[in-house]
Amino acid sequence: MTLVKFKPFAPAQYLFGDLYDELFNNYLNDSKPTVENKYSHPAVNIIEEKDKYVLELAVPGLNKEDIDIKLEDKELIISSKAEKKDEEIQENFVRVEYNYDSFKRVFTIPDTVDTKNIDAKYKNGVLSLTLKKKEEAIKKGPVSIKVK
Repeated sequence: MTLVKFKPFAPAQYLFGDLYDELFNNYLNDSKPTVENKYSHPAVNIIEEKDKYVLELAVPGLNKEDIDIKLEDKELIISSKAEKKDEEIQENFVRVEYNYDSFKRVFTIPDTVDTKNIDAKYKNGVLSLTLKKKEEAIKKGPVSIKVK
């Protein structure tokens, strides 16, 4: 005997596709992003150019002192742990709120990267890392092969 999950709106899913998923699966799901986990996995762009790789991480609201970048073996580890304290004192009460924002991303570095030549810059909420390729790994352009 095989159990099949009942889907009362299955015909609607075929007609409306992504709208159905957005409404019934994502909107009604309890796993919506919250303020508490907004930095748990920052978005990243990885760009390969002829002579380098560029990683861009979206980490707004951090100070560059809060960002930690390490290179261990063939792994580039980018992490942050920032504590923010919001304190309000009035005549009859004191309110203190702590907020901890943290994330960790690990990238495997290919052998073509010159690990002694990695630069990092943080500007306007974007962390940019430039990983230059080794000279022998830079492609010199297409090679023509003649048919005999």
